[in-house]
Amino acid sequence: MRQPEFEAMDREELELLQLERLQSTLTRAFRQVKFYRRQLEGLGLGLDAIRELKDISRLPFTTREDLSENYPYGLFAVPLRDIVRILSSPGTTEKPLVVGYAAQDVKLWLELLARLYTAAGVGREDIVQLILPPGLANWRRDLQAGAEYLGASVIPAATLNFAKELMVMRDYKTSVLVTTPSLARHLLTVMDRLNLSPVELSLKKALLVAAPLPGEVRQEIEAGFQIKVATAYGITEVMGPGLAFSCEFNQGVHFSEDHFYPEIIDPDTGLSVWPGELGELVITTLSTVAFPLVRFRSGDRARLLQEPCACGRTLVRLGEISGRVDAIFSVGGIKVHPDQLKLLLTEVLGGHAPSCRWQVNTEDGLEVLDIDINLDEAIFSDEVKALEGLGRRARRHLQDHLGINARITLKEVG
Repeated sequence: MRQPEFEAMDREELELLQLERLQSTLTRAFRQVKFYRRQLEGLGLGLDAIRELKDISRLPFTTREDLSENYPYGLFAVPLRDIVRILSSPGTTEKPLVVGYAAQDVKLWLELLARLYTAAGVGREDIVQLILPPGLANWRRDLQAGAEYLGASVIPAATLNFAKELMVMRDYKTSVLVTTPSLARHLLTVMDRLNLSPVELSLKKALLVAAPLPGEVRQEIEAGFQIKVATAYGITEVMGPGLAFSCEFNQGVHFSEDHFYPEIIDPDTGLSVWPGELGELVITTLSTVAFPLVRFRSGDRARLLQEPCACGRTLVRLGEISGRVDAIFSVGGIKVHPDQLKLLLTEVLGGHAPSCRWQVNTEDGLEVLDIDINLDEAIFSDEVKALEGLGRRARRHLQDHLGINARITLKEVG
């Protein structure tokens, strides 16, 4: 499924394709989405605003708050009868973020996922096992569908414990593991506990998704499993995994810029930075039909690498994600906004907004969110069982709504 006609396209031809698709996206957004029409008219911009690629800097940004405010279907560019898939993910308020797919979008996404797997060295002869947390349900489905579209054999993500997952990996002769960096590290600790050697497995590769992969973590996982590791970058609001993918040289991830236009801006000024400089990644969709996004602020801090890659692909590469420019943080690859966390804790405490603090810690490779809640008069009880029940309800509430592992500690004020 490698597409050299696009992945290795001459840069001038690629930029012409991007401009053509950008103009088409802008026309569709202006005519079909009231939000974008108001945004552009407010700036005095019409459909002739984009004459060359650099003119994209004249367009307004789209934020996660904009997605929440247009809940549920305010940003859809096609009638609901043409929507074949509706996804949601936690937002920054009580309203989730909603993304729609038309049939053309689903087909495009399958092709991009197959492109991702092919770059990772996965083929029809492979057996792919997915081990992903329930909180990444959308990614579970997409990555399974992409591997099946490629023609590989797939073991879908399940609710097995990690020892059983390793038994399946050994007995079913899994050759490719798809998981998060956190879960891959935890699997290594379970293997050690079970005295399971990597030579007993048929594993050859791992595709690690949903979270940054620092070099030292990559080396730990490659050495522990005795395999090669590939990675990918994606955002649920911009269709999910498959935006960018690593090649065999692992020098950043190639951005599928024939379908998505990346920019790096200064998060404080909103102005473009010099090539190679660190800043916030901004993405504009070029090919999606149902849910066009114009200059969506990802919140991820990264840089674009424009030097040629030895693999022959001319697609620009995205460097390592080096943090966030906003308050969002990750727990095992699942993004959490502090406002959403506070809202859920307030719900479980009967409408009382708690005084609390939190920190992401790692135990046996697994990331856990430790939350300390101060026991003020509104929630204090002198019954130990009542307090223990409160902690259990809070854990379940966060698991049900965010899919994260949390550990609640109730502390007396002072």
